[in-house]
Amino acid sequence: MSKVVKQLLTPAETRERLGIGKNRMYEILANDKTFPAFRLNSTWFINADKLQDWIDAQTNNR
Repeated sequence: MSKVVKQLLTPAETRERLGIGKNRMYEILANDKTFPAFRLNSTWFINADKLQDWIDAQTNNR
């Protein structure tokens, strides 16, 4: 049986993975144009595959 991988995360799921609060999550969504997210109507979605790339880039920019 193949494993199903969720491609899109909610802000709540992303916050949990990143260990950040709600305010910080929405600050990133609103201001960081490199963050792998898009908005459909009023709902944010985060690309799960590209999230790790974004994390790696943040680490390299330190």
